[in-house]
Amino acid sequence: MRALVGGLAVASAVAGLAVSVPGPAQAASRTPWHVTIAVARTTVTLGQKVRITGRVDRAAAGRLVRLYERGSAGRRWRYQRNALVHRDGGYTTYDRPSVNRRRQYRVVVPATHRHRKGVSATIVVDVYRWTTLTTLASVNDVDFDPTASVAMDGTGYPASLEVHVQHYPGAPTTQSIEFNLDHACTRFRGVFGLSDDSMTGSGATVTAAADGTAWFSRTFRVGQSEPNAVTWDVAPLKIRFASVSTVSDADGSGAVGTPQVYCEQP
Repeated sequence: MRALVGGLAVASAVAGLAVSVPGPAQAASRTPWHVTIAVARTTVTLGQKVRITGRVDRAAAGRLVRLYERGSAGRRWRYQRNALVHRDGGYTTYDRPSVNRRRQYRVVVPATHRHRKGVSATIVVDVYRWTTLTTLASVNDVDFDPTASVAMDGTGYPASLEVHVQHYPGAPTTQSIEFNLDHACTRFRGVFGLSDDSMTGSGATVTAAADGTAWFSRTFRVGQSEPNAVTWDVAPLKIRFASVSTVSDADGSGAVGTPQVYCEQP
């Protein structure tokens, strides 16, 4: 009889234990963590940090959330680092992109016995880099050539563009050069002017255009130059620089000192 009673007691205990363990339906009833994500800027320059903030429920205080990143939709998410959830439910983390390509970020809160895994919305950040224009291949070059350095008003500018006026029969009166930017660049900066290689008393008109629309035009004399920067509303396919000598019998060589474009790789 004692053995029978003992067996019933053990069976009852085991049965009670089985009832107390959450089943799949109970696990499914857990609410997921709610997590938000935000960035201070959606466009950064290569080398800068992407600063990421967000919030989780205060009940997550002291827990770690996980930052993931990927290049584009369809690619695998890659784990980056953990971030601590503070007492108020907020977290702060960052990423430092290594290439000038678009990045996508999301934050994941791991599951607990009270909550299912929480996943934030996906946020997109564009990463750009200042690129020296003369490192890109040029097209349709007509005596407006990349050069290691050009001087304007006694100041040297490395990695520049300079006109070399020619006088052979049928030589062009307008010098020009183009670059294909493939809609990947949104800004330009450089210095326009007249090369110190120009003849005394000479002058030249230097112009710049993006997809046929001029954004710069000025006539320079020896010793003159002007810095210029532009942000295009629509990233152009092509940009073009042109120069025309303006004084008879005095060759004026237009120049663009250290031109750079602000680009994101596709």
